[in-house]
Amino acid sequence: MRQVEAQCRTFLMSRQSVMLSTQSSNGELECSVVPFVELKEGEFAIFVSELAQHTQNLLFLIDSLNAQKPTNQKSAGLVAGLWVSDESATEQLFARERLTMQLAVELMGANQSQRSEALALMQVEFGEVIDVLAGLPDFHCFKLTVQSGRYVKGFGAAYEFLNCPCQSLQGINGR
Repeated sequence: MRQVEAQCRTFLMSRQSVMLSTQSSNGELECSVVPFVELKEGEFAIFVSELAQHTQNLLFLIDSLNAQKPTNQKSAGLVAGLWVSDESATEQLFARERLTMQLAVELMGANQSQRSEALALMQVEFGEVIDVLAGLPDFHCFKLTVQSGRYVKGFGAAYEFLNCPCQSLQGINGR
C-alpha cells in the first residue's frame, strides 16, 4: 500500500489547480477551476476574486456556518475538490487518475499570519501576479481542510482516505 500512497502523493503534487464544486445560496451548483498551494498535508489554500461565483458561494457558506443556519437542506457545509490527470496523458478516459476530496472551508483574514504564509507559497508557485492580486480588495484567501476523499489510480484501483490525502488508503471493493 505504501507504493500506492506514494503514487497518490506524487500525483497530487504534480497538479497546480483544483476543480472546485460549490453551491450558491439558491442551491445551484457551480464548478470552477482555481490554482492552489498546499499549506501542509491535509490543508490547501486558494486565492480567489469576489467577482467569481465560486468565491461568492464560499463566502455564503462561511456566513451560513458562522450564523449556525443551514446553507440549504442538502448541504453538509463542505465543498468538493477534484484533481484530475490530463486527458492527453491518459490512455483510457474511463480509468482516468484522479483525487476527489470533501473540504471544509475557512476564510483567512487579512491580518492572519497563515494568510501571509499562503500568499508567500503562492508567490513561489505562481510568480509576481500574486503581488498584484494581493493588492486588489476583491481577492480572498481561503483554507481548504480535507475531511475525506478518494484516489482512483485506474480500473480496479480505487482507495478511500480520511483527513490527510494519500495516507492510510483503504481499498474500495466493487459492489
